[in-house]
Amino acid sequence: MTYHVTIAANATVAKLINPEKEVKDIVSELLSYQVEGKEFMSGFQSGTWDGRSSFFSHRTASFPAGFVHLVHSELTRRGHKVNLVRKPAPAPLGPENPIVDEFGNDDPRYDYQLKALRQVERHGRGIVQIATGGGKSKIAKLLVARYRRMTLFLTTRGVLMYQMKEGFESTGFNVGVVGDGVWSPVKGANVGMVQTLVARLQEPDLDAEVRKVIEEVNLKEIKATKDQILELAQQRFREKQITRARTIKFLEMVEVVIGEEAHEAGGNSYFEILRHCKNANIRVALTATPFMRDDAEDNMRLMAAFGPILIKVSEDTLIKRGILARPYFKFVDSRPHPKLRKTSPWQRAYQLGYTENTFMHEDIINDVILAAQHGLPVMTLIQRKQHGLTLKKAMQEKGLRVEFIQGENDQDARKAALKKLGSGKIDVLIGTTILDVGVDVPAVGLVQLAGGGKAEVALRQRIGRGLRSKKPPFPNVAFIADYSSNVNITLRDHTRQRRAVVDSTPGFAENVVIDFDWSIFKSMKKAA
Repeated sequence: MTYHVTIAANATVAKLINPEKEVKDIVSELLSYQVEGKEFMSGFQSGTWDGRSSFFSHRTASFPAGFVHLVHSELTRRGHKVNLVRKPAPAPLGPENPIVDEFGNDDPRYDYQLKALRQVERHGRGIVQIATGGGKSKIAKLLVARYRRMTLFLTTRGVLMYQMKEGFESTGFNVGVVGDGVWSPVKGANVGMVQTLVARLQEPDLDAEVRKVIEEVNLKEIKATKDQILELAQQRFREKQITRARTIKFLEMVEVVIGEEAHEAGGNSYFEILRHCKNANIRVALTATPFMRDDAEDNMRLMAAFGPILIKVSEDTLIKRGILARPYFKFVDSRPHPKLRKTSPWQRAYQLGYTENTFMHEDIINDVILAAQHGLPVMTLIQRKQHGLTLKKAMQEKGLRVEFIQGENDQDARKAALKKLGSGKIDVLIGTTILDVGVDVPAVGLVQLAGGGKAEVALRQRIGRGLRSKKPPFPNVAFIADYSSNVNITLRDHTRQRRAVVDSTPGFAENVVIDFDWSIFKSMKKAA
């Protein structure tokens, strides 16, 4: 049977108006997902619950507004007539084709950047999926310059927040900061951190404040009466109420939200912030890796917050256009540590397989030496501090110029180290996850994946460190070396998962080699 369905939507919530039960059931099923950990829950164990939940509320017939396009499409596909009622998105106030850097918008290789802008103008909200190195930051600047409305650029990483602050300022905008201990919003462009906003949005709890004060009094052995304790707790409670109210007021003023590295929107924190952006009818997620989290609910929450994919630009496209270097992948199975066993548990396997494996260290250093002989800067990406320190010492003993940066290094130290690598003052930069995002050193010729792991998002980010287009005399290629010690079952399984990502990615899969062809760089050496 065909029904006439009306969907009313604002920036955050959509609602079916007087829907038939059949329509509600369709939407509920469409927006359902398997609950993570259901097998441990009593309802599932007893057979009274199938382990599924849904973003659709049967009681209110409502759902997050990011699903409007999906719901509209599904109901239409099933033959129903759908009427969508919502206010038009705010009109752009800036130029149609804003110039935000010295490169302009005329390079046909980057035509997708303006196409992404046009898609946002047409639909108002959605996911812009651009492979790492495709210029997501420029798209963010184009959005700010095109709309010229109160904007919030959201990220979970301080390095990206400050990087975008500089980017917006270079375009001529006065930029507010709401993150990393700073609260200085403006009515124009703002950059912010999810963690800061979540903390400020937390509902204050007077009983919790009383308990904290009592703990502090006992810890410091201070004498305080019950009235004094209550008075201090009430003061903190009121301060948090004021902070929360100010934060909500700020979020309600925002008209444009941009989430970079927005695959991280899967967590409830990101979603909670956007719930308060009631006037942000323009919502854009910028990410290379949407819908790649293990939890189905997290993946759906990204669409719930932002909407469907508006445009997709793959690694293969960017490689063929010369925007990214052509990568060559080598998987190195290093000789195992004498104490590493096939069934060694994960923590011990990692320690012996990576941190203390001198055979792997030799493989890593041999590749660095070859890269240095051909003038190629190297990034060696690891996970643990001790591993980095061990590699640094071993590389220095071989006469290599090395720096090691990690999470505790500040932004200036990070910039200085990257500048040294790009200028040739050092041969190799060893880094932890601090190098996973926001790094642009086009000269990097060899990326060493020396930290194992299996997460696809992190792997793609790390590969991306070497894929920036190379400047002459470097040929536009990059070597990516992945190291493991596959005698151990867990390490071997993780290697297979990383290899599967490469094998399933057009532009990557065609270029897996047994060893690197260093002769590619002979002409570059002569030119130098």
